[in-house]
Amino acid sequence: MWIWLGLILVIVSTIILPAFYVVPQWERVAIIRLGKIENIIETGLHLRIPIIDSLQRIDIRTQTIDLMGQQAITKDNISVIIDAVVFMKIEDPEKLILQIQDYRVSVNKYAQTAIRNIIGTYDLDDLLENREEVAIKLKEEIDLLVKDWGIDITRAGLQDISLPADMKRAFAVQAEAERESRAIQIKANAELQASHKLKAAAMNMTDPNAMQLRILSTINDVSKDQSNTIILALPLETLRSAGIQGVASMASIQSKEYKTTRA
Repeated sequence: MWIWLGLILVIVSTIILPAFYVVPQWERVAIIRLGKIENIIETGLHLRIPIIDSLQRIDIRTQTIDLMGQQAITKDNISVIIDAVVFMKIEDPEKLILQIQDYRVSVNKYAQTAIRNIIGTYDLDDLLENREEVAIKLKEEIDLLVKDWGIDITRAGLQDISLPADMKRAFAVQAEAERESRAIQIKANAELQASHKLKAAAMNMTDPNAMQLRILSTINDVSKDQSNTIILALPLETLRSAGIQGVASMASIQSKEYKTTRA
């Protein structure tokens, strides 16, 4: 009896239990029967033929390919180091199994070649200004090859572009010169605007009333400090135009007496 019970347990553990398998939601399973892909199984609990059927699981989640420290030469012969990333997703597990042996290594190698080819078509200035355009070209070029493997490149991006130390110094000098140039231009424009305002103000000062207001304003500004003694010389024309005839006449008489005495 115990022998038969043990035999039953062996059969159950080696044949019946392995016949059942579970496919997670993020996987697809290829049933390989006698060396041929029989079916692609989706999520759930499934049954297979023990010993005859074998399983190959494929992760269909988005995967990342890091392209770190890729050296490339731009069109104007400047060496740069590129850090990029490529996101891909398995769309056809059957093609993936039949067309390519190690798809991650293959995508990585081809992406390295593609990024060097693309960088070689750009000058350094264009490369720094069109990072998004370079990333789009990288995605399209890789996608053109791997679509036959059942892979879809969802996105590619440039994380960093490193320049040689001498180029960094040159860019720093250029940026400083540009900032100084802009500062000089702003100062020159400000002086030009100020000169126009001063010219307009000088034209307005030909009006005696405007000159009188300006003089009074100047006196008001200076008189704020009580310790100052203000001596103000005014032309006779200004006094006459202001209506201070008596003071103007007195000043005129004193001026004539002073001239007579000297004579």
